[in-house]
Amino acid sequence: MLYYAEEWIIGISLVGGILFGLAAALSPVRRLHLAVSAAVLFLVLGYEIRMDRWEKTVRAPIRLDMFVEIPLMILFLMFGTWQLFVCSKRKKV
Repeated sequence: MLYYAEEWIIGISLVGGILFGLAAALSPVRRLHLAVSAAVLFLVLGYEIRMDRWEKTVRAPIRLDMFVEIPLMILFLMFGTWQLFVCSKRKKV
């Protein structure tokens, strides 16, 4: 079960990175844009896993980085989703 925000960030980044990575591999039209979204989401995933390990080594972790991390993740999820819809519309035309 996903209880904490960090677990949601890890799950959403993993799913989004895989989805956009596969779409970039299969769609030559928007390959660069989808690959950038996938790469950023995988970087957020790696960073969040590392910060989760760091949190366990300190007494009172204050995660101010979440104010940047969550909007960044949402921005690239929206950008990647937009690119997927643009790619699907261009294939139909």
